[in-house]
Amino acid sequence: MMGKQSEQIQMVILDIDSMIPEAHLLRRIKNCVNFDFIYEKAAPYYSPIGRKSIVPVVLIKMLLIGYLYGIKSERRLEEEVSLNLAYRWFCGIDLMHKVPDHSTFSQNRRRRFQEAGIFREIFNEIVLKCIGLVSGETGVADGSFLPSNVSWDSRYEAVETVQQSTVKYMEELEAELSSMPGYKEPEHVTREKEFLKSRTDPECGYIHQARKKGLGYLTERTVDTSHGIIIGVDCYPANRKESDIILEHLKGQPCNYQEIGLDGGYDIGAVHRGLELLGIQGYTAIREYQNNAMKKGFCYEEATDRFVCRQGE
Repeated sequence: MMGKQSEQIQMVILDIDSMIPEAHLLRRIKNCVNFDFIYEKAAPYYSPIGRKSIVPVVLIKMLLIGYLYGIKSERRLEEEVSLNLAYRWFCGIDLMHKVPDHSTFSQNRRRRFQEAGIFREIFNEIVLKCIGLVSGETGVADGSFLPSNVSWDSRYEAVETVQQSTVKYMEELEAELSSMPGYKEPEHVTREKEFLKSRTDPECGYIHQARKKGLGYLTERTVDTSHGIIIGVDCYPANRKESDIILEHLKGQPCNYQEIGLDGGYDIGAVHRGLELLGIQGYTAIREYQNNAMKKGFCYEEATDRFVCRQGE
């Protein structure tokens, strides 16, 4: 006998908590993190009068879901949280309540927190509370080109006056260098430089390399190798160099790394010394001819651990 599904509406008492597996990532995060600290951090950005806004904890939890599951659109994030029981449970939104509208969600995020450093503070606090879920001891870092969502026709050439000096890697490294005998403060020379920019996204930069070309951003990320979870992200215009920003990127993270793996683009003396100052054992791929003194006619003396130039110095 063929069965037929009844379309009669029934009342059901549902315990969503019992439906979320113990090993589910969101349950593991919820067991590690008490999100109540967000109320204190977000308090200065809310008025004591007026209509109640989206609960800041719900706002951050929804953003975290979007990050963890690759949901880039706020409209789609609203839809996914509305339909997915685990997402609702994690955000504390039961089946009787509506998920925050994507436009309201967007306005709260941009107007209240966009220019503040609160997102980084909250992100770092969550990472610290997740130690155990992530080890925070061994990681790998690299930069990725993130194309900007702009039309190529929005580009224009801008001429700016910039200061030409040595690269600033990290304050501790600069302090050590300046204390060395014979150190001379570099001359600050200004010059005009042409930049390709976008009228619709003035913060992005232009990059032209073999495998990276266009207007966009450079995202520097660190991944915890124990679980493959990204625990550090910084974003810069695409015309920045990865080796110039890696030290400040690592310094600004809440984890005390013991080991970091990097690719050959970071194989320069300043990065190696900076990692030593941070107490991190760094491992980089070696580029035989990149920044190699022997390419310029120097000879390496292994016994004395020094390079000798063509003049014997």
